[in-house]
Amino acid sequence: MERKARSVVRRAAAIHRPARIFAAVLLALLAASPPAAAQDPVPIPIIVALPEGPSARTVGYYLAEAGGWFAQAGLDPEFVVAEEPASLLADGAADLAIDIMPNALRIRADGADIRHVAQVFQKSGLVLACRPSIKEPKDLKGMNISLWSGGREGSFYAWMAKVGLGIYGEADGVTILREGRDPDSYRSRSSDCFTGETYALPLQLAVLGKTAFDYRIFSYEEVGTATLEDGVYARGEDLKYPDRIQRIARFLAGARDGWQHAADEARKAAEFLAERASPPAPDLATLLRGVWAVNDLVEIGSIPFGRLDRAAYDRTVTILLTAAPDPLLKTAPLGAVSDVVSNALEAE
Repeated sequence: MERKARSVVRRAAAIHRPARIFAAVLLALLAASPPAAAQDPVPIPIIVALPEGPSARTVGYYLAEAGGWFAQAGLDPEFVVAEEPASLLADGAADLAIDIMPNALRIRADGADIRHVAQVFQKSGLVLACRPSIKEPKDLKGMNISLWSGGREGSFYAWMAKVGLGIYGEADGVTILREGRDPDSYRSRSSDCFTGETYALPLQLAVLGKTAFDYRIFSYEEVGTATLEDGVYARGEDLKYPDRIQRIARFLAGARDGWQHAADEARKAAEFLAERASPPAPDLATLLRGVWAVNDLVEIGSIPFGRLDRAAYDRTVTILLTAAPDPLLKTAPLGAVSDVVSNALEAE
């Protein structure tokens, strides 16, 4: 009986051995897999208003999205394009806005609680492109000047005051023409100079079969009357909550990587834009010149990303308060700048 019993036990063990092996393998696999709580969290959505679609001006943000840097920061950004991104932010239609400072400060002055949280462009790309015969500022006397509106004209008015030229059509001054953001007026010879941006001029002039070497370019940055351009703006209410501050800091971290890639791989950034351009696509050399120009404004790696130059801020406010004939601001802004996000970013 004892031998029979041992025989029954051995047969039972043999029958259940595959089950034990399967269980052991299953336990090993479970031990190797991270628990559900340790898996990557769902990316946080964030709506960002941009001044334009994929272009040299915005390439850093689109590269950050395509390269997965926003995803690495735990974000799922949605880009919306608007002529005045800060207006979308003020209306609650976006979580962040990338806009020029004159636009943002004007909208804040109208009652919207939006605040500057980071400065992406450290320098201004705004320029005046003139006929080659105009060599010096004094040569502008009696000329027709095409200006953009919306706050960008303040730099020109401040420059004219600096060099002593009138802006009301006087014989010893200049005549102002209001134009759109293209060189059509110059093409029709209705103006002697037109407004442009260093990063957009290559594309603007390519339409005319020209390059910047065909013009006398005056840079407002160089003449000392530039106002700050693209920065990041958020609602003041959001800056009361640590989790929202952290979300904005994550956006800046992702954007920083995108702009770093544009600086390190400028040709690839130009190819990226070429793939997304409306046909007929601009030639790669033209796009590359735009990327180089915008990289010069961002100055990635030279200073902590997003840091605001207070001297440049004060200069911008002064110009917006004083530039004739219709200053954009009537009083100096208070509490328009916050460094809580920059502090959070630099603390990483």
